[in-house]
Amino acid sequence: MRDWVQANRWMLIGVIVVLAAGGGWGYSRFAAPKAAPVAQQAAAESGHAGHGAASDVVKLDAKGRQLAGVQTATAAKRQLTKDIKTTGKIALNETNRAFITSRVEGRIDELYVTAEGQYVAPGQAVAAVYSPTYIAAQEEYLLALDSVRKLHGAGREVVQINNRLLAAAKRKIILLGVPEGEIEHLAHTSQAADVMIIRAQFGGTVMEKQVLPGAYVMPGDKLFTLSDLASVWLNADIYENDIAAVKVGQPVQVTAAAYPGENFGGAVTFINPVLDDATRAVKVRVEMANPDGKLKPNMFVNASLGVALGESLAIPISSLIDTGTRKVVYVAQAEDTFVRRDITTGQEADGYVQVLSGLQPGETVVTSAAFLIDSQTQLGSFGSHAGHGGKSGGAQAPPAAPAPPQSAPAAPAAPANDHSGHSGH
Repeated sequence: MRDWVQANRWMLIGVIVVLAAGGGWGYSRFAAPKAAPVAQQAAAESGHAGHGAASDVVKLDAKGRQLAGVQTATAAKRQLTKDIKTTGKIALNETNRAFITSRVEGRIDELYVTAEGQYVAPGQAVAAVYSPTYIAAQEEYLLALDSVRKLHGAGREVVQINNRLLAAAKRKIILLGVPEGEIEHLAHTSQAADVMIIRAQFGGTVMEKQVLPGAYVMPGDKLFTLSDLASVWLNADIYENDIAAVKVGQPVQVTAAAYPGENFGGAVTFINPVLDDATRAVKVRVEMANPDGKLKPNMFVNASLGVALGESLAIPISSLIDTGTRKVVYVAQAEDTFVRRDITTGQEADGYVQVLSGLQPGETVVTSAAFLIDSQTQLGSFGSHAGHGGKSGGAQAPPAAPAPPQSAPAAPAAPANDHSGHSGH
C-alpha cells in the first residue's frame, strides 16, 4: 500500500485541490449573499445606539419605571443645619499654667507638697527654705523698728529718717514674698525666723515637682508647675471641606466614652491659620469649663459643631450624581420623560445638598434609580431602546447567519489505516 501511495502522490494532491476549490465556490454562491443583509442590519443597530447615547433625554414607560424603582422629590427652599462631627484631645489650658519659684537663695529644708497631682490653694505653704538673705532682711527690719521706738522723741529730722529706714526694711521683706501677717508677728516677737516659708501665689494642680529636700536653690528657680484644671482646652481636627463653616465663638458639644450620656459644652476660641499637610486638616481650639475635673488632659473625646446654613434651595443627596468633574441630576419633565441637568452645589446637611445654580424651586428630580437612568444615555443599544420606550429592556439579537448549503461538496475522509499520517503529509 505504501508503494501505491508513493506512486500516485501527485494524483491525490490534485484531487484535494479540486475539492477545496469547489467548497469555496459553493460558500460564495449561497452563503455570502445572505450574510450581507445581516451585517447591514447590525450596522444600522449600531448607528441607532450611538444616537441614543448622545441624548440627554431618557424615556421610560410605566413598566420600566416600576422595575427600576424610580422615585422623585421636589426641589424646595429649606432651613439647613450642618452637623460637623470630629474627634479631639483634651489639653491643659495654657493661660492657667504657672510656676512656683524661689525668691531667695537658700537650701530646701522641707517640702509640704510632695507629689504631682496634688491640689495647691492660693497662699498655701509649699516649702521651707533656710536662707541667710532672709535672716539678714529680718534683722535689718528689727533694727530699724528698734530705732524708731527708742528715738521717737528725738528731733523731727531724726524721726523722719528712722521711719524711712523702717519702711525700706519692711518693703524688702515684702518683696521676698513674706505676707503681712508674718511681718506683724516678727515685729511683735522681735525674733527672726530661721527658715523662710514659700507660699503659692495662686492655686492649681501640681503638674511637675522640680526639687527635692536638701536642694540648693537660687532666686527664680522653679519649685513646682501648677495648672488650673477648672478650665481645659480641646484640640480638634476640622477637614478642608468644613473649614469655611467654622467660626470663632461657635458652640461645641463634646461627649466622652468615660461618661456615657453626658454632654460637655465649649466654644471655639482659636482656628489655626496653617493647614496640616499630613492630615489635610486644621487644628481648632475649644475652651471648656471643667469645674468637676471630669475632663482629663490627654483624654480623647468626640465633638459636634452645629452650623446654621440658613435658607437655601436644596434637593436630597441621593438625587445627585457626582462624576468628579460634573454634578448631574435628572429632572422629570413628564411622567415618562427625564432630562439630564448640570447643577452647581454647595454644602451638604441633614441629608440634603444646597443647589447654587441649575435648578428652580418646584422642579422635580429623580431621587431613586438616578444612576440607572443615567446608564441609559451611556450604554450602546440597550440605552437607546430603553430611552425610546421599547417594550423590551434590551435590543433584539440579530438573526444568526445561515449554515452553508447541504449541496456543497464535502472533502473525502482520509483512509483508515496505520499510515494515515503519511497520506496527510
